Amino acid sequence: MLRNKWFLLIFSIVLFGILAGCGTDDTPKGNAEGKKTELPEQNEIAAKFHATIETKAVNNTMMIFYKVKNLSEKTKKLTFTSGLEADYIVYDLKGKKVKQYSDEVMSTQAMKEVELGSNQEIAKEFIISDLPNGHYRVEVFLTAKEEEAKVVTDLIVNNSFNKESGVLVGQMDPHTIEVDINGKKTAFQLTEEAIKQLSSLKEGQQVSFLYKENDKGQKTIQEFVLEKK
Repeated sequence: MLRNKWFLLIFSIVLFGILAGCGTDDTPKGNAEGKKTELPEQNEIAAKFHATIETKAVNNTMMIFYKVKNLSEKTKKLTFTSGLEADYIVYDLKGKKVKQYSDEVMSTQAMKEVELGSNQEIAKEFIISDLPNGHYRVEVFLTAKEEEAKVVTDLIVNNSFNKESGVLVGQMDPHTIEVDINGKKTAFQLTEEAIKQLSSLKEGQQVSFLYKENDKGQKTIQEFVLEKK
């Protein structure tokens, strides 16, 4: 009798295991795989905006042409906190900021929204007229909250002004001054703008200025570079 009881107990355990195993077959196979994740469309993973820049020397100025194009298939909203939609910064080759457009212009503070449709673009043009001859890097960018669209390029200025500094010796006549540059006294003619600035300068003062030299060797100061306070 005892032996039969043990046999029935073991048989019940085995039978229960078989039935439990069969129960898993009732679960739909699709649930085991989970939900499929669709890949994003190609235009969603591509860049939404494409920025380009072109520079051109015109007389004594540098022209900068900046464009930003909406590459997506959807209209994009750009929010600007002022009337200045784009800005630029010029650096020398050591990475020091030489000038920034927003430092020199006034703009309204009213918030503005611009909707840029598919393949539409924003085009901005800047004129830089006071950079001395030299090699620079310029970066131009949008001021929008949603997108900066920054682009950087080299800027080589070789038909502009030269920059020099020295000690102001004195005024030779209403349109001429003498400057001591490393121990050599040199005469410079003055433009009307430079004459206006001269009243704020003193003899013996270290001065920096932008000048041009003509074919006859005559040097003319276009303007003094005054320290910003």
